[in-house]
Amino acid sequence: MATQGSSSTTGVGSSSAPTIVEILPCKRNPEIWSHYNLCKMSDNTQKAQCIHCFNFYSTSSNSTLRAHFTHPHCVALKTTPEPSQPSMGRDGSVFVYNPDYLREQFAGLVISRGLPFNHFDHEETTTVFQNTMQPRYNHVSRSTLKRDAMKLWATAKQLIIDGFLNLNARVNITTDVWSAGHGLPGSYLCVTAHWIEPSTWQMMKRVIAFEDFPIPHTGGRLARMLRNTFVRFNLEDKVLSITLDNASNNTNAIDKLKLKYDPPMEGRFYHSRCVAHIINLVVQEGLKVKSINAIKESFKTMLKDVFKSGSTNYSKYIRICREADKLAYSPNWDVPTRWNSTYHMFQSGLKQKATLMYFL
Repeated sequence: MATQGSSSTTGVGSSSAPTIVEILPCKRNPEIWSHYNLCKMSDNTQKAQCIHCFNFYSTSSNSTLRAHFTHPHCVALKTTPEPSQPSMGRDGSVFVYNPDYLREQFAGLVISRGLPFNHFDHEETTTVFQNTMQPRYNHVSRSTLKRDAMKLWATAKQLIIDGFLNLNARVNITTDVWSAGHGLPGSYLCVTAHWIEPSTWQMMKRVIAFEDFPIPHTGGRLARMLRNTFVRFNLEDKVLSITLDNASNNTNAIDKLKLKYDPPMEGRFYHSRCVAHIINLVVQEGLKVKSINAIKESFKTMLKDVFKSGSTNYSKYIRICREADKLAYSPNWDVPTRWNSTYHMFQSGLKQKATLMYFL
């Protein structure tokens, strides 16, 4: 679609129109080029693309480029109100569009929902927003969104650091080493702080570190990483206890930290043994009883035969469940580090006992 005065516009909408290969850096008149991207096209030409309406123009005439947004001929800018002109919000209050606030909300949404940074980085998304909700909306690239998300993270981190500096209470630390999933090499150290907020008596919890923890996982290296975290978050003189599992390297790390910080009550509560880890060790030993283990392994073999992804057995079983108007539950697998996972594995299987027996 060509706009008024767009005789130099590339054939937008034509199947044979050249496409953008690369966005080039541009040091030309910033007053004009702040409204355009300098694009290298697939036919080896260079075009100026309006960041508001996405039409293409020749780069040879600054007067044409200026006229596009100053008259304006740009369809997106034609419907744009003056910067100070408010509109009505949904609740009847005065609403003033703020692009910086919108970007901050986008960054928060990406973080909370685990979305990719390029979630809004598409011309069609921009066009929908401009045509249906806010004509003044501008394209938000993945680089911009990543930068905004990192700003939010840095601000939140600084708030926690400042809060610990002024906290008049002791803090309990839980930490563990996480192995990378899917058989990938590498592992990570997660550190979580727990404390009671003195003004509200509410239990607070914040993850203050999630960092690469290369092997070997020695007690000295663990103590060094924890000490660096304590320094970074103003916790050196505020830690009451640290909860870890019973591995020998953890005990060694606690001994080194005791020497460094001289914890309260002579360190009697400085190393809290992880109760969940102890319970899991007991449960795993109990499941090794011959009769229980045999049943568990047979049940796992049956589930693997039926629910193996992409197998003909799985497709056949889904068809049987549909014909019987029954739900085909996804199986839960027992995981050695989760003591209740074996129970959930049996529970999900028993919910579909009738269809499984018919299938087998």
